Amino acid sequence: MKTNYIYPIILALFVSTVGIAAEKEAKESIVISGTKFTYPLIEKWISEYAKVNPSSKIKLAAKVNTGEAVDLKIIAHQPSKTELTDNQSIIYTGRYALLPVTSTKNPLLNTAQKRALSKNEIEKLFFDLVDYDNDQPVQKSKYQATIYSRDNQACASTALATYFGHLSSEIKGKKVLGDDIYLLSAIKKDSVGIAYSNLGHIFDVNSRSIKEGIALLPVDLKKSTKPVLSGNLDDAISVLETNKIETIPVEKIGFVFSQENRSKEVTDFLKWVLADGQKFNHEKGFLNLNKESLTEQENLLTEKLLSLK
Repeated sequence: MKTNYIYPIILALFVSTVGIAAEKEAKESIVISGTKFTYPLIEKWISEYAKVNPSSKIKLAAKVNTGEAVDLKIIAHQPSKTELTDNQSIIYTGRYALLPVTSTKNPLLNTAQKRALSKNEIEKLFFDLVDYDNDQPVQKSKYQATIYSRDNQACASTALATYFGHLSSEIKGKKVLGDDIYLLSAIKKDSVGIAYSNLGHIFDVNSRSIKEGIALLPVDLKKSTKPVLSGNLDDAISVLETNKIETIPVEKIGFVFSQENRSKEVTDFLKWVLADGQKFNHEKGFLNLNKESLTEQENLLTEKLLSLK
């Protein structure tokens, strides 16, 4: 009879042990979520990191919000003071550029080829401008165009508006919900549609050429920066990494994490991204941090690591 009682006890202990182990393994996984257009690069970092750290467990959160706890949140704009809590920190790990694009059927391309669009003309096209001194709208653009942008809270909209000294709510035109890639679908269907989009969406990262059906809108450039519009992704990256162009926004991407919940595993992954992950940025259409910024972020991360000890 005693034997009959022992088996259920052993089984219960086994199930309990397996459950605890599974829970521990789940907690040890690093979960990443945030700005979707960065996912191809994040996925590349995760896969390459796993090659040198086979025991690592890092994953992107499911597209549908399941209430899963997130260890690292991807952000692709400069956060306001109210966006981060007192116990949150951000480590920047790369940059991205936004280029103005349109349909290959847009008649504006013929005009712009002869007279490239200046910063002032870009602002007239994309933003509701007001002369606040006289409380009058600024003269509208002379070009016919339908502006497409993401919703006001999206990172790309915030980065675009901030770069030109505006609020995202001042961007004109139609708002496109969902992923940033839908902006390209919208302008392909509209012969006068214009949008700003990131390099990873504009270019085929395999062929390094502009995707079919879209064209870069010619903007005013110095002779040394004209290769940015050559139609080749590597030319664009090379120019944008070493030059500031007033008509082309460049913004940082980074990871936000909580000081309270941060683990050594999270810090180790971020250290690897800064030290070794940079070499994969170009492949996916992203820019590297410059040397000064990279050193600054590495030092900041070291300070955070020391605070764990």
